[in-house]
Formats: sequence, structure tokens, C-alpha cells
Amino acid sequence: MIIEMAKIRVLGPIAQLSATVRALQDAGIVQPIDTACPRGMQRCGESPTVRRRRRHLERVLARIDEAIATLATLGITIVDMRGAPLAEPRLARLSARLRDQVIGLANRRRELVDERDTLRSYEPLFADLDALLAGARRVSVYLLRLHGSSVLAELRAALDRAFGPDYVLRSHVLRSGESIVLLVVPASRAEDIDRELAAAHVERAPLPTAVDRLPLADALRTMRPRLAEVVQALERVHADAIALGRAHGDDLARGRRYCHDELVALDAEQHAAISKRAFVLEGWTPVRDQNRVTAALTKPEIAVEEIARNEWAGEDVPVVLANPRLFAPFEALTSLLPLPRYGTVDPTPFVAVFFPMLFGVIVGDVGYGLVLLALALVLRLASRRSAARSIAKIAAAVSIYTIVFGICYGELFGDLGMQWFGLHPLWLDRREAVLAFLVLALALGGVHLCIGLVVAAANRWRRDRRDAIGRGLTAVMLALLAIALLALFDRVPAMFLMPAVIALLVTLVIVIVLEGATALLEFMTVANHVLSYARVMALGTASVMLAVVANRMHGAFGSAALGIAFALVFHLVNFAITLFSPTIHVMRLHYVEFFGTFFEPGGGPYRPLRHWSPAPVVS
Repeated sequence: MIIEMAKIRVLGPIAQLSATVRALQDAGIVQPIDTACPRGMQRCGESPTVRRRRRHLERVLARIDEAIATLATLGITIVDMRGAPLAEPRLARLSARLRDQVIGLANRRRELVDERDTLRSYEPLFADLDALLAGARRVSVYLLRLHGSSVLAELRAALDRAFGPDYVLRSHVLRSGESIVLLVVPASRAEDIDRELAAAHVERAPLPTAVDRLPLADALRTMRPRLAEVVQALERVHADAIALGRAHGDDLARGRRYCHDELVALDAEQHAAISKRAFVLEGWTPVRDQNRVTAALTKPEIAVEEIARNEWAGEDVPVVLANPRLFAPFEALTSLLPLPRYGTVDPTPFVAVFFPMLFGVIVGDVGYGLVLLALALVLRLASRRSAARSIAKIAAAVSIYTIVFGICYGELFGDLGMQWFGLHPLWLDRREAVLAFLVLALALGGVHLCIGLVVAAANRWRRDRRDAIGRGLTAVMLALLAIALLALFDRVPAMFLMPAVIALLVTLVIVIVLEGATALLEFMTVANHVLSYARVMALGTASVMLAVVANRMHGAFGSAALGIAFALVFHLVNFAITLFSPTIHVMRLHYVEFFGTFFEPGGGPYRPLRHWSPAPVVS
């Protein structure tokens, strides 16, 4: 249902504007709006002082956000903390200093990580390094980077031809696909190898910055101890980040909240109308919370009054939905559409009743219903987010309807219940009574749309009685058409045919007089929407027949095990289709056919002035 809203007006001395706005922010139940300026008043604009303070708060907040985000890259999470923040001047100094310190740590860590990764890429080449470089004056050492394994093979073949066994080559393939090569050759052949490498355009591997000025042989000897130093330096950086987080994390979190709250309050002040001595601020609040607004503004010079409804009729009123616990999870489905306009009807209760029922009519299988119920329970127990819990509750509701209609149809994994347990239909055998199933689907569609038309008529009675009467008569016409068709096909006594037709024609004339010639087109559209519910029969029949085909699989193969495996696969496929296809089509029947009878979008969200809170982390 849509919560009833009230428009209130707060009046007081201009000196109390900021304090009043912050009291409303503490209450968190009033959405300020642009206030109409009475004579002698003007819209509250930003003074140079307020403008300077806004820029100051934005700079401080940007530094705090940067510090917190950078600490997160260092593995330090700042938890939002309640409590009194630091004074603004101290907070400004602290945010600037901490941002510089944290960015310095992040840059240092980035440099160390790059160096560590480079050193680790060379580490596989360090085995027996001292023995290889013993007498480094008698050998020449090369550290190369090759692109592709074929280049490495060509290099090895060329070295075999040029040096025979008088060289040492060690290689390591990086994740990028490149190869790092350590090549040791006799010093007497250094000029030859230099010439060959230059001709082949072989790239020298870069050395880490800390050792790139040393001779290669000395640099290679230094790399392993340098790697240990880098790892220790990274640990010190992390320890420094932890120390900063522990020492000042609370101040950062409280400062972030304070800056956000102050900026939001400054924005709210701009909605007020002011004079040299007084202010007026208007806003929306739920009727049930009006007493809380008065209680929050305790100063005697502040007055709160409710604006009469006839003064704001037709304005864009924010919409708040509040449904019983049984219906509330289905707001996850109606939230996919725009909010209903204030003063109209919340479709959530109708979705909560008809969505599970139509799903159960389509699927109608005890086995599939039990599996779906088990999945709903697992999702409910495993999920912590409210959206996932709502989906779990919806799944539980549709599974119960699926089980109930499965008992009515006598279906458990298709005809397996009949074969194993002697389960028989209590109401309808969908495998054979296709026409009866079609009549059931269309009857549900007719009832569904008639309810929508009646709801529309009741809702519009006060605003537009002519339109309300037209909607109600359209529902009557739909019922008369159903009676005439049932009489025509001998489903009800034939004596009802002629009276129903005559009443239908008379009602049609009345509707055309009330709403014009388009009323005939609208009625035909509604009647066509009823036919759309035939998809309920089509999907349900397809589901049960696929289940029956799956059960026939066990005898279609020479091996019983193979047949059972194929049957299980078929049932899994059918269950997957059962989850998605009925859901999509039932949602379409609601969004297009049913909502088209009464739903009026256009409501705006309710955004009361509140304290800022960080967005929840989605895990």
C-alpha cells in the first residue's frame, strides 16, 4: 500500500535556520522541497560565506575519500564510525597530512611490488649462480628477454653452432609468454656474441632500479639478497599502513560522515524562503510521523503546521510503499517498474496473490515444487542481503502453489507419481484435458483483468467518475462476454445466452456514450489481453509433456543406467525451463495485461533529509 503523506511548513527566526535543518536531519523523516516565497521573502541563496564553506568541506571530503580509498589499496579497511568528529580546522589539517602520507606509502608499495615481481621473474635463474660467475673476468654474462619459444630455440641452435658446448644458457618463461635468458660465454668470444645479438635484435632484459647501475655480474649476485630486502620493506609499508589506520581511521570515518552531513544540510537550506528576520521551509513527511517532526523541533520559536490538502492537490508527492510482511518480498518484482503515482494503487498485494498462483497453475508438479522449495530454503539460509532473501521468499511462495496444483493435477515429475505411487488427478489431467485447461487459463485471465478494472474504477471514483464508471462497465462487459461464450459452448444453460448478449450490447452503448468511440477499441484490447492468458495453458502443457518424455527415457536405451542418466538430464533441463519461462511470462501478464487496467506510474521516490551513510559493500 501507499503511505499517506502530509505537507508541512516550518517557520522560525532566520538565525535558527541551520539548527532547524540539522534537527530535521537528526529526525530523518522530512523531505525538504522548494518553498513558495511569500510576499516579502526570497529563496535562500548561497552567501559568499556559505559558498566558501561548501568549497572547504568539498576539499576536505575529497582528501578524506582519497586517503580511505588509498588505504583500501593497501589492504586497510576503514569502518564507518559514529561519534563526534574532530573540529573542522583540525580535520582539515589531518586529512591533508594523512592523504600525503598514505599516497606516499602507496607509491612506495607500488615501486616495491614492481621490483619484487621483476626480481622473482629472475629468481629461477639464480641456481648455482656463484659457480657460474666464478672468475667473472674469464666469462661474459648476458641477461636477455626473448619473445616466443621459437626465438629461444633459434638462439640455442645458433649458440650450438658458434660455441659448441662452451656456453651456459638458462631460461625461464614468464606469464606474459616472454622468456628471460641468462647466457654465460667465454670472455674471448664476447665481441662475436655482441655482434650476433645486435644483428638478431635480441633485447637485453631490464634490471631492477636498485641494481641497474652495477655491472651485470655484480647485479646478478645482488638480486637474491635484494629480493629479501624488498619483501621486508613491503612488510614495513603494510605495518605503517596498519598503524595509520589504527591511529586515525576513526577520525577519517567520522570526518567523512561529518562532511557529507554538512553538505547535505547546506543543500537543504537552499530550499527555504527567507527574509531578514524569518525563514519558511516546506517538506513532505508521512502522516504517521508528523508528531515526530514536532517533537524534533523543540525550540518554542519554531512553529510547525500542516498544509491543507486542497493546497497541494496535483503536486508531485513522493511515494512510500509499506506492505505486510507476507506481501513485502514481492516489492522486488514491482520495483522493476516506476513507482505508482501518489493517490493511486500499489500493485504489490495483487502481485503477491496472483504471481505465485499463476506460476503454480503453469508448473503444477509436486516434484518440481519440492525441489524449488529446497532451493528457496537454501537461498534463504545462505543469503545475507535483503534482495536475495526476498527472492527466496518469493520462490517459497511459488513452490507451495506448485505443490498444491501438482496434487490437483496428479503430477510428480510428470507421470512418475502415477507409475510409482498410484497418484491420480484430483481435478484435472493436463495431458488429456487440453481444452479444459485452456478454459481454466482464460477464466483466470478474465477474473484477473476484471479485478484490475474494478480496482481502477474504485480508485478513480473521486477524481473522474465518468472514467470510473467506464472502467466498471468494461469489467461488467467482460463478465457478460464470458457468460455468453460459456452458454454458446454449453458450459452454462443456453437460456443465459440471449440475455447476456443483449446486456452486453446495452452496456457497450452506455460506455461509448460515456467515453466515446475509443471505448470499443479499449474493450477489444482488454478482450485480447484475456486471450494472452492462453500462454498459461501452452506453457503448462509443454512442461508436463517434457516431464513425461523424460520418464520414457529409461526404456529407450539398451542400458537402464544410460536411460536413467538421460531421464535425469531431461528433467534438469525441464526444471531449468520451468524456473525461467513461467517466471518471465507471468511477469509479462502482470506488467502488460493486468497493470494496464489500473496501474498509473509517475510517483517519485521519498528522499528524506537524513544523515549520510556509506553504501553497503556487495559481497
